[in-house]
Amino acid sequence: MVIKTIKTESLRIIWEQNDISVLPSSYNFQVQNVLFDLDAAYTVNDLSDIGAIQFNPEHEECWSVTITVNNVESCGAVLCDFWQGDCYNIELREYNA
Repeated sequence: MVIKTIKTESLRIIWEQNDISVLPSSYNFQVQNVLFDLDAAYTVNDLSDIGAIQFNPEHEECWSVTITVNNVESCGAVLCDFWQGDCYNIELREYNA
């Protein structure tokens, strides 16, 4: 239903100020689109539709969306807790950053 909390400052800037310049141009639009998709998600099926996977088998609310460069090379992931249609604790983990 809605994004409730964002942990990563760069994601907060993208979401609240619509400023994608805080991330590399090779994947900043993809991260912005993931945020839009998370905000629009109502169910776990909606998360699956955007390529999200559960990444912690002990906590079914923990989800991850892989971020790629040119839809090929994985460069990070957007992580969140999805609970009752809302997203919490959204964070960006960049690889080799």
